[in-house]
Amino acid sequence: MNKGKFRLKLLILCIPAFAGFALFFVWPFGKTIWYSLIDNVFRKNIIYFENYFTVLNNSFYRLALKNTLLFSVIGISLLMLISLLISLGLSRLNHHLKFFQGAFIAPMLLPTAGIIFAWQIFFLNDSFANMMKDGNAAVFYQVLPIYLLFIWKNTGINVILLTAALTQISSEVLEAAALDGAAGLRLYRYITIPLITPTLFFVFVLSFVNSLRIFRESYLFYNTNYPPDPAYTVQFYMNNHFFKLNYQYLSTGVVIFTLMVAAVIYTAYRIENKTIRNIF
Repeated sequence: MNKGKFRLKLLILCIPAFAGFALFFVWPFGKTIWYSLIDNVFRKNIIYFENYFTVLNNSFYRLALKNTLLFSVIGISLLMLISLLISLGLSRLNHHLKFFQGAFIAPMLLPTAGIIFAWQIFFLNDSFANMMKDGNAAVFYQVLPIYLLFIWKNTGINVILLTAALTQISSEVLEAAALDGAAGLRLYRYITIPLITPTLFFVFVLSFVNSLRIFRESYLFYNTNYPPDPAYTVQFYMNNHFFKLNYQYLSTGVVIFTLMVAAVIYTAYRIENKTIRNIF
């Protein structure tokens, strides 16, 4: 088979995937951009970027954006650090990995409603409720349950991915590094961590996406459209405007937030590429 026919067949096989992507991703996002440029979905008068100024000047959206970014930065940092430390320990227990893999994946398989029920029993008692109202510490205790839930639920999949990458590192490479004087923390810093950089990048992206999907758990835990201010995220803002039929503000918020997410992932991708080039 010549290259021309092979490429043609490959293109034909890709048509359903391209069509699905265009139908379920490109067209809806294009529609969202259109909604962000009109006054409302009934009159549909184009007002260009007026909605963007309105949303960016909205104190609730700024609060939601700040809380969402703060949650992603702190939550992902803690999640990746904990996952990496556990993976470094598990990588030395090859014959016990199957047992630990099953235990770590369990949180992602449990029903969300059941998890939230257990979380509410533990955190919504009288003593913890008083701490949530206790002055300066209230901010910390108001969002602590969601941070703990995010880390507990997503540590397992990260540990499995990182442990798999660590166990694939050749023992000959580690032995050669040890002979050259690399040991302890230096071995991890200059050999182990750089060799699993692609996996670390994938785990970061996965954790970032999962941090944006914590809305369901947060909504069920607080059981309201308006949780405490420190827990009010962009997803709450969008959900509330959806119920109010303010699709123009909902769409504008989505476009702004999507651009920020794309910028974060692109920056992480560039850093990962630069790191790999410096290593190899």
